[in-house]
Amino acid sequence: MTQIEKKKPKRSHVFLLKVGLTVAVIVFAGVIGMNMLKQHNIARAMANAPENSSPVKAMDITGTEWTPVIKSTGLVRPNQGAMLSAEASGTVKRILVKSGQTVNKGDVLVELDNDVEMATLRATEAQLPALRLTYQRYANLLKSQSVSQTEFDNAKANYDQVVATINSLKAAVERRKIVAPFAGKLGIVKVNEGQYITVGTEIVRVEDNSSMKVDFAITQKRLEQLEIGQKVTATADAREGQTFAARITAIDPAVDTSTGLIDLQATFEPSDGKKLLSGMFTRLNIALPTQYGQIVVPQVAISYNMYGEFIYVLEDLNDEDKEKLAGSPTLDKTYRAKQITVMTEDRQGIYAKLKAGDLKPGDKIITAGTQRISNGSLVVVSDEKAVGTEQPAEKTNM
Repeated sequence: MTQIEKKKPKRSHVFLLKVGLTVAVIVFAGVIGMNMLKQHNIARAMANAPENSSPVKAMDITGTEWTPVIKSTGLVRPNQGAMLSAEASGTVKRILVKSGQTVNKGDVLVELDNDVEMATLRATEAQLPALRLTYQRYANLLKSQSVSQTEFDNAKANYDQVVATINSLKAAVERRKIVAPFAGKLGIVKVNEGQYITVGTEIVRVEDNSSMKVDFAITQKRLEQLEIGQKVTATADAREGQTFAARITAIDPAVDTSTGLIDLQATFEPSDGKKLLSGMFTRLNIALPTQYGQIVVPQVAISYNMYGEFIYVLEDLNDEDKEKLAGSPTLDKTYRAKQITVMTEDRQGIYAKLKAGDLKPGDKIITAGTQRISNGSLVVVSDEKAVGTEQPAEKTNM
């Protein structure tokens, strides 16, 4: 027997191998067939099963008034305000007021030591009577030509010089006093009696809060939309939850060449101005003419995708849907959700104004539950009030 004949497998082994492969193929085919049958049965069951509906909240669209606004920011300022400082160096002699005190125009607030100036003033004033008599005597003698014109002129010059010196010394004495330039309320006194201060040292702030104002700026493109008397509303972080009314009272006659903005000033209503402090940062809304019949929706009703903004509108069921859902207790509240592309023109608070033509009065839109639905989904409208139709409650200290 040759070597090749010894390596040739037996026929029984080949037969068993074929049988095993055949069984494996049959089992594999059976598994595939069972999975396909299972998927077919699932698909048939799902096709015959009633369509699921998602609960949503909705609201009706109506034509609404809308007041466009121009937004800006500004700083509150008083009717008049100034930080008073020393005009001369010296020691604080007396402080005649207290921090936070109300003062009138001309009230002396702080006095600096003026002993030297007063002594010089009294010494100079003592020379005045003799010089006045000499001047008057020379004037009489000049009429009878008993003295020359030069002697008279010298007497007059000496007299005028002393008068001028006295006036200068009086002014120097007054400069040692810090006086209220207008009626108002004082801030914190920043000096103490006996303290030596130099020129420019800040002493106390005084502000006239009888009429509070706000300074702000607007792009020059909006100039035609602005006018004296226009309404402005303001909010301040320091007065959370409160709104303050004002009106434009001044428009700068020139545009700032470095920024391209035009400066404006608005004056608060007296009752609102009392609640504000100068220097407060405010956010401003300048009211433009009111528009009527606008389509306004809650911002929560607007969804977004890669193509832009859209809203879900409720569509009535067709006859086939009504037949499938016959007998359902919620049939009269069941709709189809349809995506409508929209474009937002303006936003204020929780609301947004849409471009005309996207929606129309009478349409019903979904305001809550949009996360669980898609275009064409079956939805059931809840009896609860639509989401986003009311401003959130203001914070309180309770």
